[in-house]
Amino acid sequence: MTTTQSLIASGITRRGLLAGALAGAGSVALFGCSPSGGGAGSDSSTLTVAGQSDNLTQVFNPFVPNSAQGLTYAPRGQGGFIYEPLVQINTVDIGKDIPWLAKSWAWSDGNKKLTLKLQSGVKWTDGTAFSADDVVFTYEMLKKYPAINLLGVTFSAVTATSPTEVVFDFASPSEQDFTNIVSVPIVSQHIWSKAGDPTTYTDKNPVGTGPFKLSTFSAQSFLLVRNEQYWQPKAKIAALRFVAFKDNESMTNALVQGQADWGGTYIANAEKTYLARNKHYNYWAPIVGTDGLIPNLTRWPLSDLEVRKAISYGVNRKQVGAASDSPPATSVTGLPMPAYTSSISPAYRNVNYTQDTAKAHKTLTDAGYKKESDGFYHKDGKRLEFSISFPSAYTDIAARVQVLVSQLKDIGIKLNIDTTTVTDIGDITARGEFDSTMGYPVDSAPRAFSYYNDTINPNLVYPIGKATPSKQNIQRFKNPEAAALFKEYPQATTDAQRQQILDKLETVFADNLPWIPMFYWGSYGNWSTVKATGFPSPQNPYFTPVPNPVVALRLKPV
Repeated sequence: MTTTQSLIASGITRRGLLAGALAGAGSVALFGCSPSGGGAGSDSSTLTVAGQSDNLTQVFNPFVPNSAQGLTYAPRGQGGFIYEPLVQINTVDIGKDIPWLAKSWAWSDGNKKLTLKLQSGVKWTDGTAFSADDVVFTYEMLKKYPAINLLGVTFSAVTATSPTEVVFDFASPSEQDFTNIVSVPIVSQHIWSKAGDPTTYTDKNPVGTGPFKLSTFSAQSFLLVRNEQYWQPKAKIAALRFVAFKDNESMTNALVQGQADWGGTYIANAEKTYLARNKHYNYWAPIVGTDGLIPNLTRWPLSDLEVRKAISYGVNRKQVGAASDSPPATSVTGLPMPAYTSSISPAYRNVNYTQDTAKAHKTLTDAGYKKESDGFYHKDGKRLEFSISFPSAYTDIAARVQVLVSQLKDIGIKLNIDTTTVTDIGDITARGEFDSTMGYPVDSAPRAFSYYNDTINPNLVYPIGKATPSKQNIQRFKNPEAAALFKEYPQATTDAQRQQILDKLETVFADNLPWIPMFYWGSYGNWSTVKATGFPSPQNPYFTPVPNPVVALRLKPV
């Protein structure tokens, strides 16, 4: 693996993969294995997975915050090792989504009806048969309790037409929402119907359909063992031990010393600190998203488009990205490149961001800003100043922000750092209680339209103080043209019509800068082949390398 291949990184998704304040050496003393050993534990078919958690509690409810499921890298409100989704969405090998609890699906009635054929012979780990009734129960529960509908799934009705068939009816064409619709973790009706309020249910002993099930739990780690009655060919590895670390420094130490076999964390200077330590070590972060300065458009000064333009002209994206080994954002459409090359309008092909500090200054002065004796621009008696909020534990974001503070000062803008916790950042940004942030809180999307839908759809604007569903459009970007285009897109019946709409959305983004792209981020994966092989790689990019059940089922013990 080359340095370029191995160091493509980073960003935050709803998976919460990043972490970071420096930790003491004692944080890796959980195992006591030698650096050259065969990984954690004595069982060669049990892999240790390093994860991040501030406070590990025995809560496996996939719909609530701060659950143990987060340690498994399963996004909240989505399927994982225990609870499974209908379809596994492939964000790396675009277009090759994997049938899961649903073996096939089809849209009809102008994309207002979705019919899914379910797998047969599936059982919950307590031996109860899985059926379409469980799927219907899960989605009706989301509808009844909006607080757990984290993917913002909307539908008119969901019906079990047979034990192995489910039909969704929608009020309007909804094919563009397929990713969110099919990613929900399916839970058992026979257990959850008696669990009470699902927003507070702890689910200490989860019963799922997944390839692994809970064995033991402690305050530092828990063990998932192979589900011997799994409906697919069962995993070849016997178990996965998930160990909690408070930051990515201690996670990196465990990976480097062979005390963890698999992880999904940013590693600074990975070529030297990790890859060079052992020929079996691998690090890959395929580009799946764009990140940068995300403004709250309801607050001055970032509500001023001219200020956002000045920032975009003034920053050196290479330096911002280099602070955490991330490639600079290039396309003015904001779409991650090169993954979305085929979706770029002819008008924006090879139209990239370039630094022009003189233009940044001129943009501000033309807009009525005047530089004062303190070295910063002012307008109407107010200094051009704002804060940026992010978790103090995210050292890669901290590194980027430090560069940004210096760069913005050079163009007369004062940026203040306002750190918070990993637990709180999602709620703060969803409610609009920030000036700006970094680390866009949405997952990568397998389509350009879905990416825009998650980040700039004006129809998803919520009042300040009310959390946006799925953390979408946290900037609260409003634009009548864009709002109409997002409503028009589902009505399109041909690829040509859809691309025409997408071309217009790209123009809206380039002209209005609803947020300021600065670098591309990847889906982190760190792993050792000492104990198992079969991980995805640049040579075999079948799925994301972040710890997940699709990959776990392909692993073969050495």
